[in-house]
Amino acid sequence: MPTRILHVVESLGGGVLSSVLSMVEATPDFEHHLAVWPRRQHADTGDERHAFAAVATLPSNPVRAVRALRRLVATLEPDHVHAHSSYAGLLVRVVDLGADVVYSPHCFAFERRDIGPLTQAGVRRVEQALVGSTSMLVACSPREALLAERLGHRDVVTVPNRSLEPPELVARFQTPLRVVTVGRIGPQKDWRFLIAVKGYLDEVLGRRLEWEWLGGGDPDAEAALREHGVSVAGWLPRGEVVRRLGTAQVYLHTAAWEAAPVSILESAAAGLPMAVRGIDTLVSLGVPGTESTAADLAARIVDLHDSARWAEAQQQSLRFAAAHSAARQRERLHAAYRLVPAELVHS
Repeated sequence: MPTRILHVVESLGGGVLSSVLSMVEATPDFEHHLAVWPRRQHADTGDERHAFAAVATLPSNPVRAVRALRRLVATLEPDHVHAHSSYAGLLVRVVDLGADVVYSPHCFAFERRDIGPLTQAGVRRVEQALVGSTSMLVACSPREALLAERLGHRDVVTVPNRSLEPPELVARFQTPLRVVTVGRIGPQKDWRFLIAVKGYLDEVLGRRLEWEWLGGGDPDAEAALREHGVSVAGWLPRGEVVRRLGTAQVYLHTAAWEAAPVSILESAAAGLPMAVRGIDTLVSLGVPGTESTAADLAARIVDLHDSARWAEAQQQSLRFAAAHSAARQRERLHAAYRLVPAELVHS
């Protein structure tokens, strides 16, 4: 009888599901099930539900969702319930499900920069209160593992994210550079910071480039991006996103807080040079091309107009992507699901 995993997510689209799908693909020796708690409107980008033995949808009401989840766990009898993201982590750990609980924050909610310090402190206290209900914490970056240990988690395994599917196209140098970014348009991805980078390039450095945001989100934010000359593609299937990455020359990532975004790994695998806002998590991962300010990111993009520097940056991206392999992910997941003590797993 294979080890049975029940994954719990709150969205059928975006980076968290991409991360889950990569975990499923890396561990075909396990039986994977999926439960979706549609806490909010989310984009269903047509990702592969067939990767799971079965997919269940929980009621949106939290009390009814907990009851439905308990019934589902009683029926499936999974070896581990793996909660992905803060809200799913709360839902899974607020009651005793009678199963080992594995928790992947995909960025702790107290890392958010769109909430005040009192709210951040409250969220941190909730996370600390739920430590005892967590059998294993699966971090996706060295920084997230450090934060988990500071909260009091004793069993922590860092499982790297990776690009799910190989790119059809590998980026080629050409001018004018085409700059792309990926993700939900909202506070986390900090679309205003992207506009600041573009504005510095346009107005200070006098560089007119092509810009596209692959994703959708807040209508007012979408309108603002378009008004500033950024094309907004809306939600696309992953395969189309990866294809468009391969036609660009620069991947720009301006998020104010992050976990280990699959979009960066997909862009690196497509050979795109990186221009990445240097927040602590991404620096801890060793993402190439990190810079602190909008002006520094703009200068980084200007440097990439030199074909030799662009080629060097492409090689850095390809090496970064290669270091995040399915084999490494599989090894770490086996450790997490079999609850090997964290001290036996190399960071």
